[in-house]
Formats: sequence, structure tokens, C-alpha cells
Amino acid sequence: MDLPIAWNLDDKSSYLSVDESGLRVNYEGLGKSDEDVGGIRTNHPIPPYCKLFYFEVDIIDEGENKIIGIGFCDKEFNLNRMPGWDDA
Repeated sequence: MDLPIAWNLDDKSSYLSVDESGLRVNYEGLGKSDEDVGGIRTNHPIPPYCKLFYFEVDIIDEGENKIIGIGFCDKEFNLNRMPGWDDA
């Protein structure tokens, strides 16, 4: 079973960069409008038959506007939108 263990370097918004470990994401956008959203997916999805999945996120710098969204999405989700903004 392939579980998510790192960020997907090829499946992310252009506003994000990922360090070489694949574990730290940096937002590099302006954060001034709804157009400046940065989303990223993991290297593997959580399998649907996985009854329990645990993950942690450390926010090191919440930014000037302090707007951060953390959520789950499918592979068609627009990574330039915040989780929950659109009907899916």
C-alpha cells in the first residue's frame, strides 16, 4: 500500500516551492487576492480502504494576512483555489 509520505513536486501551484526533502513547503505568492492561492498534493493519495490516517502540519510562519487553508481534495481539484471554496 502506497501511503502519502511527502509532497508531490509536480502537482502544486506555481506559488509554492518545496525543499529537497519533499516535506517543507514555502509560499512565494503575494497573498493579496483570491488569485494568489497556493495548493499542493501529496506524492500518493490516502487509499480509500485506509480506515485511519494521521498527519501533522507545523505552521512556521502564518504570513502577513494569516490566511491558511488545510484540507483534502481529489486529483481534479484546482490547486489555485482554497479547500472548500468551490462545490465539489
